Amino acid sequence: MNKDSLAPHGAGPTPENPSLADLLTPRPGQARPAPADANERPALRAVPPSLTPVPAAAEHAGDMPATVPLLLVQAPPPQGALALVWMQRLLGGAQPHVAQSLYTVADQVQQLQPQAVLVQFDCANVEASTALVSQLQQAFPHIPRVAIGHAQDAECLLAALRAGVQDFLDLDAPLEPAQRVVSQLLARPAAVDHRRADAAPITALLSARAGLGCSLLASHLAWHLQEGLSPARAGKAAATTNHAADAQSLHTLLLDMGASGGDCAIYLNTPGEFSLADALSQQRRLDKRMAASALSRHPSGLRLLTMPRHAALPAAGEIDALVQRLGQYFEHLVLDLGADTPLPVMAEVLPQADQIWLVCDQSVASVVWTAELLQQLQAMGIAPERIELIVNRHDSRLELAAAHMAAQLQLPLLASIPERRRPLMQEVNRGQLLQAQQRSEPYVKAVGQLADQLLAEHHPQRLSQRSSAVGPLQYLLQRLRGH
Repeated sequence: MNKDSLAPHGAGPTPENPSLADLLTPRPGQARPAPADANERPALRAVPPSLTPVPAAAEHAGDMPATVPLLLVQAPPPQGALALVWMQRLLGGAQPHVAQSLYTVADQVQQLQPQAVLVQFDCANVEASTALVSQLQQAFPHIPRVAIGHAQDAECLLAALRAGVQDFLDLDAPLEPAQRVVSQLLARPAAVDHRRADAAPITALLSARAGLGCSLLASHLAWHLQEGLSPARAGKAAATTNHAADAQSLHTLLLDMGASGGDCAIYLNTPGEFSLADALSQQRRLDKRMAASALSRHPSGLRLLTMPRHAALPAAGEIDALVQRLGQYFEHLVLDLGADTPLPVMAEVLPQADQIWLVCDQSVASVVWTAELLQQLQAMGIAPERIELIVNRHDSRLELAAAHMAAQLQLPLLASIPERRRPLMQEVNRGQLLQAQQRSEPYVKAVGQLADQLLAEHHPQRLSQRSSAVGPLQYLLQRLRGH
């Protein structure tokens, strides 16, 4: 079934009207160009673990048939195998790339940059396919999405069209209409993502258990980033001159996404009426002006969004879309996932993160629970090499060394934050952060070094501005003191 009104935009045949056989014939020396901004494209979030993975397709032995730049996402057996056979007939013996599971679609789309993604809709996987198409539209809007299924199944057909596919290929119809659609897809110019490349980097912090200091660390880190990104804090004169203008500037946003959210607002002493749930429900009208006026604002200029307690689980794709929207308004996003963020929410936001920092304390129980969390993250499709370990409340007198913990968890050790619970609680009980009072404090030095790493990696121009504003000697003294 081929709906002309749903045909991919700009998919008309070339002036020479090549046939499908011509398009499937390899041409020597012709390589598919990779988009210039491929590294900056946000990753597709993993499908929540409740969705059943599609089993891997069997590999053919011996001579491999030609492979075309299309990615097929199959339904579970036996319909998935039938769809693959149908595609091979459609392509005259050639075959598409096959997604090994729903969890690997993101990586394969990112790597292959196919001309289209073909998603099979079947009564056994209609919800998973609908969610996947919506996610593809968010993460890779430049790549056409085409549904495959039985047009006589009205539920699947309607779900596919509502999900936003550009066409529906009927498995029961003659091959010619589907071949025309595939010919148009293969004749299209190489797809390029034209979305903005200046979206804010995302740093996500999470822990396996509550009480490990993850939210307190996230609050201090976000404050440090705000200080580093705010031009009004480059020097005293600049602070006086630009204070009014900086009040409306959006530099750093801290999102407290835990189910029992509110800790970051307490640590920052920054209550607010506009919550993360409000932002989700109003994100269509959430522009930059509304973000500047509605989001809670710390005296430093840091903005805060908190998930209210006992909030309903957001619909699939809502958190992902909101984080992408906010990333266009701010310079850096810090996500405090803590230990109780629902798995579907984590599965949406973690694939987008530039840094994933796992917070653990210096105890055997914490190591055990962290190892279990790593297994859950891997099941979501988060590669272990993307995760770095932070050992919080580190005490060098204890036998369980931070390096040994990292070796046990098979993670790179990013930092060891010294044990400073007493001075931390003294300042928090006064309604303020530690670094606002004591810049030479060891905890402040350790967090400041993490912030400086992020500034150097993502905002190098701000580091140079800060050093020139305070003077070379003063900047060197600040670095030596751990600021």
